[in-house]
Parts: sequence; C-alpha cells; structure tokens
Amino acid sequence: MMPFRAQIHKNLEKIEDYQFKIIAPSHGPMYNKPDFIINAYHKWVFDEPKNIVVLPFISMHGSTRKMVDCLVSALAIKGVKVEQFDLSVTDIGKLAMALVDAGTIVIGTPTVLTGPHPVVAYAAVLANALRPKLKFASIIGSYGWGTKVVETIAGLIPNLKVEIIPPVICKGQPREVDYQALEKLAETIAQKHQENGFK
Repeated sequence: MMPFRAQIHKNLEKIEDYQFKIIAPSHGPMYNKPDFIINAYHKWVFDEPKNIVVLPFISMHGSTRKMVDCLVSALAIKGVKVEQFDLSVTDIGKLAMALVDAGTIVIGTPTVLTGPHPVVAYAAVLANALRPKLKFASIIGSYGWGTKVVETIAGLIPNLKVEIIPPVICKGQPREVDYQALEKLAETIAQKHQENGFK
C-alpha cells in the first residue's frame, strides 16, 4: 500500500465516524476485528519512519561485502538498527516489507560496465515504485577502472523524496581511508535519525 498513501489518507478520513463490526474486502478473507486493520492502515500512512537502515547489496569480489560489514558494525555501535539483504539470495518481497518502516536506505553495489549490478538496479527500481517513507539514502560500493554507479542509481529513484547522504565509493578493495569514510557515513546517518526523532 506504500504507493497509495495519499489515497488511503483521504479514505481513512471518510470513515472516521463509522463503527465497523466486520471488514469484507472484494477478495481475501473477512475480518471480524476491524480495528486491527484500520490501525495498520493508520500506521502505514501516518507513522514516522523508524531508526532503521535498510541495506540491500550484492558483492562480486568481496570488496562491497567488506564495506557493508564495516557500515553495519558502525551503525550498530551508534544504536541504529540495520536490516541487510544480500540480493544474491534474498526474497525481494522481504526487502519490500523492510522498507515500510525504514528511515534510510543504503544501496551497496559493485560496478558492472560502469553501472550498478543489475540485481541492485532492480532493487532500486522496486524501492522507487513502492515509494516508502524513507527520508535519507546513500550508496556504497566499489569499482575497478571507472564508475557511474551513483548517477545511475540516483536516476532510478526519482520517486523517493530523500536527502542523499554523500556516498562512499572505493577503487578496488577498501583501504583505511574508505573505512574512515564509512564510519563518517554511519555517524551522519545516526545523527540525522536522532535529529528527526526516529525511534
């Protein structure tokens, strides 16, 4: 329901003064506890994002995986929950569910022919179509001889009304300077979550 928040908001207002005993949708089961359903829709539409980073990634030669591990550890130390998804094995539906409450998405990708890995591009397109309540986004990853990963991914997510936090892209395996940049990225994310009151 994420892409339809505006319509759901209007329809929730229409039913505010009604008392329901049952919800009977045009397909699927009937519900004899309508408050549960209505409260879920309120949560999906009105609740602020939570102190959660969703991190879909794929790693071809291990460098992006090292960056993901570093960032996840740094965020955990700062009290930010991370839900990471290795896209080589992840059910994409689980990624979609995780986006419901997330405050930030960080996309991890190696460079393939100057762009993001195709599976990562697919995950970015999915996030763009779902339009979750995300407030922030960033990109981490690596390249060999040249990359347009950041520009390509930014072009795939125009529906996400997010602030882009400066990405961390390294050449080859991450070095000390790259790990320091990942620590800084974690610090920035934690600070922005705190400033926005994400819990």
